[in-house]
Amino acid sequence: MSKLWLNSDKNESVFIKLFQIINNKYPNYASQWLNSLKDFGKDWEDEISNNISKVFGPEYNDRWEEAATGYAEFCTEALRAQVFFEKHGYYKASSYSDIVKECYHDADYMKVRYLPGQYLSHYIWPHHQKMLRHFVRELIPKIICEVSIFYEVGVGCGMYSQRSLQMMPKAYGVGYDISDYALEFTFNVIKKHNLQERYEIKNQDIISSPIEKKADFIISQEVLEHLEDPQNFINGLYNATRPGGWGYITAAINAGHTDHIFLYRNPEEVRTQIEKAGWSIYDEQIESNYMEKPIELRPTIVGYLARR
Repeated sequence: MSKLWLNSDKNESVFIKLFQIINNKYPNYASQWLNSLKDFGKDWEDEISNNISKVFGPEYNDRWEEAATGYAEFCTEALRAQVFFEKHGYYKASSYSDIVKECYHDADYMKVRYLPGQYLSHYIWPHHQKMLRHFVRELIPKIICEVSIFYEVGVGCGMYSQRSLQMMPKAYGVGYDISDYALEFTFNVIKKHNLQERYEIKNQDIISSPIEKKADFIISQEVLEHLEDPQNFINGLYNATRPGGWGYITAAINAGHTDHIFLYRNPEEVRTQIEKAGWSIYDEQIESNYMEKPIELRPTIVGYLARR
């Protein structure tokens, strides 16, 4: 066991309590939690503890066990997909319609594994946490005065909608997704943080059914790699944003997962598609995991703040 854990005087925090479940049941993933605690510190521990308390409960309950299991299965799934990618050089999934059926419309997959695991990964996976921190601390302050309404397209677990509402107390948000389970999970997250009066959810494919009312700010967080034609989707984001409005668009690069389809090899490929849609890029952030791997095999996230 790590000395950080043995010598800790913080064993009353919700984070530490949930970590104990991870350590006991899924020890292979315990070091991730301790490394993030060491890297990000007390403020991070307080923040994740607060979020766990609100979303999964403030004291031990069945949802803590489910969250721990969901996180472990989410990690295992990602590792298996990454091994496949590194061996073959491409992602296993290729059909969006199959992914929708097998993943996004599967209640057990989404509610038990995918969404709880994804929510926790925003804090435990270092590249996810660094992206979120940059979004909250650097990007939102730049645009807050210009945003009355924002959209998140592809809400997933709702983390970016939650943080946007918290950082922009005068803004109203709308979350779009094609999975009822993602929308349900997201709205529960929003409600648990008492933000529901400024947020609504819509099951809508913005390509087949474009958004009519333009947003001041649009968020698309790691959606592109889940699509067969991300360029068409980026065009849709552009068209759903008012002239002069802002977009925050991220994508996973060389990162295997069960539902990843479109393989980006480098940040330039993402940037080119965003600019092709008409966006002007103002900020670029690149974060990677498994830094010991060659760059072409290193799971990476790239994020762009762009203006229409």
